[in-house]
Amino acid sequence: MNLLQVTAASFRLYSNHIGWHLLGGLALVLSTLVGVGLMCGALLASMLLAIPFGPNGEWIRQPLAAGLILLTLGAGALAGSIIIFASLGAFVHVCAQIGAGVREITVIGFVDYMRRFGHVFWTIGILQLLLGSLAALPFVIASMLLSSAWEPVLFIGAAFGILAFFLAQWPLWLAFGAQVVERGGVLGSIGLSVRTSLRAPVSSLAGLLLLGVAFSLPLPMLLFYPVYFYFVFAPLAADFGLVYYEASRGMLK
Repeated sequence: MNLLQVTAASFRLYSNHIGWHLLGGLALVLSTLVGVGLMCGALLASMLLAIPFGPNGEWIRQPLAAGLILLTLGAGALAGSIIIFASLGAFVHVCAQIGAGVREITVIGFVDYMRRFGHVFWTIGILQLLLGSLAALPFVIASMLLSSAWEPVLFIGAAFGILAFFLAQWPLWLAFGAQVVERGGVLGSIGLSVRTSLRAPVSSLAGLLLLGVAFSLPLPMLLFYPVYFYFVFAPLAADFGLVYYEASRGMLK
C-alpha cells in the first residue's frame, strides 16, 4: 500500500462505520473530560491551599506550603495525564476493533482496556511530548530573545517550533498503533514504531506531516474545533495510523 491507498482506506473505514466511530469519539470526550477535570481540581485545591498565605505569592517562601502545593499540582497532572493518554490508547483500540468488524464495543471494555494498558500509553505519550517539546524549545527561546529587534520573528519562531514539535515525534508516531496491534509494551512498541518508520522514512514522514496538517488547519474554527477533533480528526488519524502500520508490517495487502 502506498500513502494514497492508506489515506483512501482510512476514509473508507471511517465512512463505512461512522456511527461506531462517533460512539468511540464520545467515549474519548467523556474520558478526556475526567482527566482534565482532575487537573483542574488539583489546580483549584492548590489555590485554596495558597489563599491563607496572602495574594502576593507568599506561599513560595514557605517550604511546607510550597511542597504541599507542588505535590497537589503534580498529583493532579499525573492522574489527569494517565487518564488522557490511556483513553487515547483505548480509542485507538476501539478503532482497530471497528476495522476488524467487532460489534461488541462497550464502555466497560473501553475502561478495562484503559486500566490494563494505560501505563504503556502514558509512557509512550509522555516520551512523544518530551521529544517534541525539546525540539521546539530552541525556536521558542530564540524567537523571544530576538523579538525585541524584529517583532515578526515571534510568529516565525512559533511556526518553526510547531514544525519541530511534530517532526521530533516522527520515530514514535506509530507506537500507539504498534501497542494496540501487537501489545509489545513500552519498549517493544517503540522499537516497532522506529523500525517501521525507518523502513520507508519518506512515506512515514509524509504520513506524519499529513496528520499534522489535518490537526492544525481547522484550529481557527475555535469553538467548533473540539467537535472536529473528537469526531472527525481523531477517528481518521487512528484509522490512518493503524492502516499504515499494518500495511507496512505486511498484515494488509
